[in-house]
Amino acid sequence: MLRGTWYISPTPFAEGGEVDTASLERIVAAAASWGVDGITILGVMGEAADLTAGERETVLSTVAAAARGKVPFAVGCSAPSAAIVAANARRAAEAGAAAVMVSAPPLLKDTDQIGAFYKGIASELPVIVQDEPAATGVTLPVSALLAALDAAGSTVVKLEDPPTPPKIGRLLAQRPGLTVFGGLGGVSAYSELRRGAAGTMTGFAYPEILRAIRLAYEAGDTAGAARINDRFLPYLVFEGQVRVGLGIRKEVLRRRGVIATARTRALTPLPDAATLAELDDVLARVGLTPATEPLQVSP
Repeated sequence: MLRGTWYISPTPFAEGGEVDTASLERIVAAAASWGVDGITILGVMGEAADLTAGERETVLSTVAAAARGKVPFAVGCSAPSAAIVAANARRAAEAGAAAVMVSAPPLLKDTDQIGAFYKGIASELPVIVQDEPAATGVTLPVSALLAALDAAGSTVVKLEDPPTPPKIGRLLAQRPGLTVFGGLGGVSAYSELRRGAAGTMTGFAYPEILRAIRLAYEAGDTAGAARINDRFLPYLVFEGQVRVGLGIRKEVLRRRGVIATARTRALTPLPDAATLAELDDVLARVGLTPATEPLQVSP
């Protein structure tokens, strides 16, 4: 089950700034209709670090109810201490999650301690080890990733340490049986598949595109997968911009009729008028007209 195209959900906010549960329910329904294999919540894309404990619970309970019988969901449980991660993981299990996702504790100075941290999680659910140095400030060599996996009893990695394809190759060379998800907006999805990735787990606003690339590649149509990738690459790159990318994704989801506003939190900026004009341009160039209905993509 933990492979394929997983969609990382944003946390939608209403105009007043509170969590928008109606939009969150629409996200779950839309993602299921788009053919994703699962949904991940409360990750970096979900602005989890900027949610209160009560808001985190609101997101979890809303998605758990909306996803029941439709699509499996995983829960980001990362925190500075293993005790908090363990508590988050227990709550995720109670809510019916299929897995938990955990990154290294922020600013870990000695990666030799990574095994002890993941062992302290003691999750009853499968653990997705998230390799995300941009968010944590921690760069994990392959040896540390393997130690984390062993400590957590896991075989699943979400790898977001760029450039991702070479590191995926090195990781699978050391342990061929692992399931490795690519991320980072899907910008390197095609190359990640070539290096052995099992799919993507990212918040790209058109997961149907990443799914189509993967399905073509898995069917042996590498040329078709490359054509899909190349057709939409300008938009993949545009949406994947540092800092403003989340605002762009939320704006596109708003245009797709899934969320009510593109509001973000903390210091994450919303696209300005010039960026919105560039968004209009790149969507037109790749032939995308935002709509809730599933995008039909063929090689």
